Amino acid sequence: MRGPGSPDADAAAVALFTGRGLDALVAGVLRGHDSGNDDAGRGGEHSGPAGEPSGAGPARWTLRRVHHRPGASVTAVVDVAARAGRPGGTLCLSTAAPPPWPATVRRADHDDLGLITWWLPHDPWLPGLPLASSPEAVGREVFGSAVAAALVPQSYRPTRRAVLRAVHEGDVRFLKVLRRGRAAALHGRHRLLRDAGLPVPAPDGEPVDDVVVLHALAGTPLAAAVRADGAAALAPEHVLALLGALPPAVLELPARPSWTDRVLDHARAAAVALPEEAARVRALAHAVDAAHRATDPGPLVPTHGDLYEANLLVDPAARGPFGPVTGLLDVDAAGPGRRADDLGCFVAHLAVLPTVDRRYRHAPAAAERFLAGFDAVVDPVALRVRAAGVVLSLVAGARRTGGPPDRALRRLELAEQFLARAG
Repeated sequence: MRGPGSPDADAAAVALFTGRGLDALVAGVLRGHDSGNDDAGRGGEHSGPAGEPSGAGPARWTLRRVHHRPGASVTAVVDVAARAGRPGGTLCLSTAAPPPWPATVRRADHDDLGLITWWLPHDPWLPGLPLASSPEAVGREVFGSAVAAALVPQSYRPTRRAVLRAVHEGDVRFLKVLRRGRAAALHGRHRLLRDAGLPVPAPDGEPVDDVVVLHALAGTPLAAAVRADGAAALAPEHVLALLGALPPAVLELPARPSWTDRVLDHARAAAVALPEEAARVRALAHAVDAAHRATDPGPLVPTHGDLYEANLLVDPAARGPFGPVTGLLDVDAAGPGRRADDLGCFVAHLAVLPTVDRRYRHAPAAAERFLAGFDAVVDPVALRVRAAGVVLSLVAGARRTGGPPDRALRRLELAEQFLARAG
C-alpha cells in the first residue's frame, strides 16, 4: 500500500480522481453499502460510508473538486444526486489517514492506494461540522431560538475547515468550523485584531464544538471591484496602511511558512496537475527557491499570511482609515513574517484572476498598479520572486476546478514571467 502523502500516492490519487476510474470507484463505494457490507469498512474494498441507505437505485454524481495538499493528502469531493431510497449528498474520498477512526468513515482501497470515504457533514477532522450544518442546531446554539436558521455553505477544505453563512430572521452570522482544539486560538486572533482597530469580524460569544461564530461585515469582496473597474478606489497605500496597523502582538503568534517558503512542495502538486510540463515546473520551482533565498526579505513584521482579493471587503464610497476597505477576513495565518510575502500574495492573485474568469479584464492593469506602488516599500526583486512562488502554488488548483482547459498552463507562464522580471 502506498503511504499517504508520498509523491507517488498523490499522483496516483489525482489521476484516479480526475480520470475515468472515478466512475467505477464511486459506483463501487455505493454498491458496497447497498449490498449490506456495513462492517465499518475496515476490510472490504469499496464499502460505503455510514448513513447510506440500502436498496437505492443507480446513482449519478458530479465531481465538485479535487483538493491536493502536497505531502498530506488528496481528497475528491463528489456530489451524488438523489435516487430512489436515497436523498443524495456529498461524498468525500481521500488518501488522508483519519484521526481516531469514527463510525462515519469507511475504507475504499483501490489497488495499492489506501482510501477512506465519508459523507458530509461527517468530516472526521472537523467535529463541529455536523452542528454547523444543522439548521435547527444553529438556530438553537447560535441564535438562541427554536426557529431553524437558513444555512448556505461558503467554502469547504476537506480535513481542514469549512465556512457557512447562517441567516436567522434577517440576522447574519458566519460559522467557521476548525480542527479540534484550534477554535480558541482563532477566536483570540479576532479579539486581538479588533482591539487594534482592524476591520475584522467580531466574534459572537465563545466557540462551540470548535466552531467560531462571527458577525457579518459591510462591503463586498474586492474581486467584484476588480472586475468592475480594476478596484480604482483602492490604492497601494490603503493596503499598506492596513498591514501597518497589525499590532506588534502578532509577532508573538506562531510563525507559519509563506507560500514561497514551500514552493518546492507546491511544485509537486503543479507537476501532478501538468504532468506534460513536470520538468518545466520543477525547474521553475528550483529557480524561485534559489532566488527566494538570495533576495532581501526585509525585517520580520506582523503579517496577514494569506492576503488576496477574497479576503478583503470594500465599499468604493467608504473613506475610512484604510480607504475603501471595510473588512479583513481569514486571519487564521496571521503571525510573524515578511511584508514582501503579503504583498507578493496580493499581486499574484490579482494577476491570475483572468484565468478564473475572462470578465476580470482590468485585473492585469490593477496588478501592475499595485506592483509599482509596493516597489517603494519592499525590495522589487523580492516582491516579484514571491509573486512567482504564489502563482506557482495556484497552478494545481486551476487544473482541477473546471474553467478554460489551458488555465493551469497560463498560470505557469505567469509565474515564469514574474520570475523573469525579478532579473
